[in-house]
Amino acid sequence: MRAVRDIIKEAAIRCNVGTRRQPLSGGIEETGFRLLKGVVDKYNYDNLLAWTQNYFTCHTAPHIHIYDEFDSLKGENNLYFDNIDDLNAYSLTEDDYNNYVWAVSKDNLNGYWTVLPHSGSYLWSWHQADESQRFQEMLRYVNCKHIKIRNLGKINSIYVATNGSEYRDNCQLKYVAPADYDRYSRNSAVFTYTQKAEGEWLMQIKPVVASQNWMLKINYNETIQFDIDDELPIPENYAELLIVALAHKLAIQFPRLDDAQMQRLETEVRVMVDNVRTPKAEDRILSRSPYNFGIGEHTMTQDELLGGTWF
Repeated sequence: MRAVRDIIKEAAIRCNVGTRRQPLSGGIEETGFRLLKGVVDKYNYDNLLAWTQNYFTCHTAPHIHIYDEFDSLKGENNLYFDNIDDLNAYSLTEDDYNNYVWAVSKDNLNGYWTVLPHSGSYLWSWHQADESQRFQEMLRYVNCKHIKIRNLGKINSIYVATNGSEYRDNCQLKYVAPADYDRYSRNSAVFTYTQKAEGEWLMQIKPVVASQNWMLKINYNETIQFDIDDELPIPENYAELLIVALAHKLAIQFPRLDDAQMQRLETEVRVMVDNVRTPKAEDRILSRSPYNFGIGEHTMTQDELLGGTWF
């Protein structure tokens, strides 16, 4: 554990903008905190902070909606009911009418309901399915698999695992950019995602993979949320990395070092990053084929996954 204030102060001391005997001025401490959050976010996105790595599993689906506290995909003033009885049991109010509420029932997606005033009260009004953007977005939301995941900051990889085998029969899905996703056929072993808001993601998987009763393992980095009065539960070598990187940022913001000292600090940052990155060098194995055919070691190729020829 390292206190955030201690990390900031140690970094300030190393670049000559602070001393051990006196507290930091408010301006330096505030700037240091802002810069530290930027350093943490960048290193976490670059997969340097191993302790933030996590995973979850779920069944395959064409659209997977991942969210935390905020659900923007639901749409403002959109209501979703499991059946018509639940929709009719909902008590409509003037606010529903003024807010232009729409509703869909999951057992009848051939249209949608809006709110109309009637004899001093309010009733649902049925509309046949159309090509309006709002209705299409509501259909997409209904058809999503919704999963609440805490603090998902970056999706690293997705593996699909078929059922019923004693062997390690996993296949990695290939990430493609959202703009290129439609170029791939329905049986391609690819996925894409779009970040809709902070902690919220919409993931798409091609139908041949998504329609199977398979499990997905989604590897991700957790976001790191902290305040200036908090303590970070981090290993000591990572604390040193953050101190050195923050010292370099502060040295740029508050120039107190000569050129030689600045060069030494830049070199120290590179060395610290390399020291943290080196134990993760095995990640580069992914750049060549991981498929080997020893007993109990066979990992599926994409062709085997999609063709059902693996045994």
